[in-house]
Amino acid sequence: MTLTATGTAARQAPDGAQVADVLWVAAAAEDRLEHISVRSAPGRIHLGIFTTAPPEAVAGAVALGICRRALAMSPLLRDWSVHAVRPA
Repeated sequence: MTLTATGTAARQAPDGAQVADVLWVAAAAEDRLEHISVRSAPGRIHLGIFTTAPPEAVAGAVALGICRRALAMSPLLRDWSVHAVRPA
């Protein structure tokens, strides 16, 4: 999954550990989140979100839900949006 920046956020690469922490907080127990990988660059955050939610289509929807909740709740991700979703 890729997040892209809007506005002033495009100039900085956020700390990957902080982004992962926000995603963990946004996840619910029923999301069955197992692992998050984050690679950030100015204007882009590339995420790997791994859940044990079967089947693959459900896991993708769970990952998207986690991202949307994180974007809605976190000042760190205020100027970011979901740009691309790639299946595992």
